Amino acid sequence: MNHLFSAMRVFLKVADTHHFSHAANQLNLSPSLVTRYVGDLESHLGVKLLQRSTRKTVLTEIGVRYAEGCRALLTGLAEIESRATQESSRIAGDLNVVVLHSVMSPELAGLFADYQARHPDVSLHITLTESEVDLLGGGFDVGIVADTMITSVSVVSRTLVHASLVAVASPAYLLNAATPRRPVDLAAHRIVGLAASARAYRWAGPNGTIDAIALDAPITVNSALMQRQLALAGSGIALLPEYVVANDLRIGTLTRVVDDYRIVNDSVTVSLVYPGREFLPGKVRAFVDLATARFRLPSLAVPRSSAAVHAGAAIAAIADA
Repeated sequence: MNHLFSAMRVFLKVADTHHFSHAANQLNLSPSLVTRYVGDLESHLGVKLLQRSTRKTVLTEIGVRYAEGCRALLTGLAEIESRATQESSRIAGDLNVVVLHSVMSPELAGLFADYQARHPDVSLHITLTESEVDLLGGGFDVGIVADTMITSVSVVSRTLVHASLVAVASPAYLLNAATPRRPVDLAAHRIVGLAASARAYRWAGPNGTIDAIALDAPITVNSALMQRQLALAGSGIALLPEYVVANDLRIGTLTRVVDDYRIVNDSVTVSLVYPGREFLPGKVRAFVDLATARFRLPSLAVPRSSAAVHAGAAIAAIADA
């Protein structure tokens, strides 16, 4: 009986008012529908619940006991529904967040600290990765990851950072090698590559020309952070997302090369991802709202080496703490 709870509520209203017509008026239903609900309920149970007379309707002996049980059941159901609603809106419990390792920064750590300061009843569990992520299968509530890492379907994605790749090298490396000015010059250099990146890069030149250059990387790693460390150690030229090396370029520990050209066929988009919009738990909604308020999408243009590397405009993609 698909409408069992509705039939119980109608039955109780008839029992309380002693009239089908009075019950219909109070429930804003037609008398015929009230009669049908009660009839369906009696047919379902195989018993007579109400005895009708010309003056009023009274409960049978079985009807009295059944009415008591219905009241207890419906009261319990209302309490369960209320608790579920309160629990959903309550900002407490465990929040499992997966984060692209290379985007982790003091600014992002500040976001987590701010969230927990606002919601001390939430326990944060942060997982750093550079591998593919099944948000739902992995038990994560929220992700701050590259779009290419997401394998889950039915998730909401909000772009936080879109960063191009830039070619960088350490000053120590460039002391012993001619600084490349054009993409074709990179063929004479050691390249530290990211395993998942393209091998043939297309470069847009200052006059709108496109140069397609295939690079052979004698060193490849699956971590942008390790790629950066190798570049800092003087292992070669690395092509890295702007947010990974922005601070290095600002303080001069890395130098941008081939800076009159930009790569047009490879980039990194970092997004805030979470399950579908409907019925988000309060702890997830609070994190999403705070993250989207704190994150900005300013220009991530990295200072060019020919124009004062120390001009400090480009810091990683999160602003306005």
